[in-house]
Amino acid sequence: MPGRIRLTGYRPDEPVGDAFTVTGFGGAGFPEQATLRELISPAQPHLAGTIMVRGDQQRQHSYWLRYLRRRSGPAGPKRVCVDLLVRFSTFDYVVADVGVGALVLRQSALSHFPCWGITDLSVSPHAVEAGRNPFNKFNEVGSLVFTARLEAAHGTVPAIRVGYRVHHEQTMVGGVRLTPEHDEAGSFLVHSDGLFEVADQSLATRTHFLVTPVNAGVHDRPAVPVHAARRPGGGRPAWHATGLTAAPAELPQAHPTPYVDDTVTVTGFQGLDGPQTLAVRDAAGQARSAMLDFAAADPGAVLLTYHGGPALRGTVRLLLGLRCTMHRYLVAPAGVDRSVTHRTDGDDVGIDAHYGDDPTANRESWPVLWHRGRRHLGFRQVTLLVAGVDGGPGRGGPDAVRNSTGSPVRLALTPRWEPGGDDRGPELRIRWHAWHQDDAPVEGLLALGTDDGGRPTLTPLDDESRRHFTVTG
Repeated sequence: MPGRIRLTGYRPDEPVGDAFTVTGFGGAGFPEQATLRELISPAQPHLAGTIMVRGDQQRQHSYWLRYLRRRSGPAGPKRVCVDLLVRFSTFDYVVADVGVGALVLRQSALSHFPCWGITDLSVSPHAVEAGRNPFNKFNEVGSLVFTARLEAAHGTVPAIRVGYRVHHEQTMVGGVRLTPEHDEAGSFLVHSDGLFEVADQSLATRTHFLVTPVNAGVHDRPAVPVHAARRPGGGRPAWHATGLTAAPAELPQAHPTPYVDDTVTVTGFQGLDGPQTLAVRDAAGQARSAMLDFAAADPGAVLLTYHGGPALRGTVRLLLGLRCTMHRYLVAPAGVDRSVTHRTDGDDVGIDAHYGDDPTANRESWPVLWHRGRRHLGFRQVTLLVAGVDGGPGRGGPDAVRNSTGSPVRLALTPRWEPGGDDRGPELRIRWHAWHQDDAPVEGLLALGTDDGGRPTLTPLDDESRRHFTVTG
């Protein structure tokens, strides 16, 4: 551990000045099978040799990491600014199948100190503003190299130490040395509860690196129930749909939420839920109902930057944070009607809302909904606001609102659910309108979805959106 690491080199696009290079990596992580003594220190002697395997729980995390050096102190001109994205997933370990009786005993013994691992850890440059190269924005010759290794003795569970080495060559202008040659090394720690932090309270690292959570919900490594231990061939089946449709009456409306300061007004929204049930059908023409699994929620977040402003009179940059929870859909057996519910007035427990005629139905046997080769996910509690105002992504990072024009600016974001069909499932579309004083208003459309790894994505759907928005995470 960590395994499968792949080093990747990056160079600036021409022409951007001298060559400041970045070497990142991808694919680092824990093994999918390990003994308990490798995951917990110290482990109980009679359990230390227990074989642990990867379970079914998973969380995605991403952090915006900025490397910045200035000349002549913290207020001086920028020398080098590198924007990076740190991404990884955490997963749970469960006891391997060692026989029914022994499995139950061991899983019970481990329930109070559950084990989680890290996978798919990567560090790579990322453009956080439209049209800007993610690194070497200011001329300087040098390099920044990242590496990863297991930190097995850190606390009671292992972590991955991400080390870095920086080299700057001296800068000469007209025979005058502006900056000396410089080398520096430091590290960060990636924990299996989703935390990414500067290691050992390093002053140099904290001075020159800024860590901003994007999709970074630190969790408490929840215990795994005994019945959830993974057995060979015991995975939940998949139900592959060729069509997904949500009833129009079930698609909720938005809850507008304004942000106002001296010159900027941003109207976002919060608490928006997607459809709880879907009408699905497969290639054989079978029609079923798919129901949101409230018991399995994955938190997600995205940072979105709006850029605009009148030419030659300043710029506007608005940093927005989208947060949500993502849930899988389970396909109900034939005869379970989504139109029949057992929810009573005032009942806010969503997990038992849609069981049809049999409220005691065993959902453990229901297959997971897939569509066009990808597990279809539903969204709840979708919130899109100025970053950090609700304690979400962006807190502690760069200023969320910057308006150097001094003129009033308005940005409105209005969500709308599309019911879905054969080509795609129900999808959240976000219409945006921006007004700048003395300029014609502009508008566009964004789409909320998920990538192959189950992370939330915001995709610009038109030229104006691609021109004015940059997505991080």
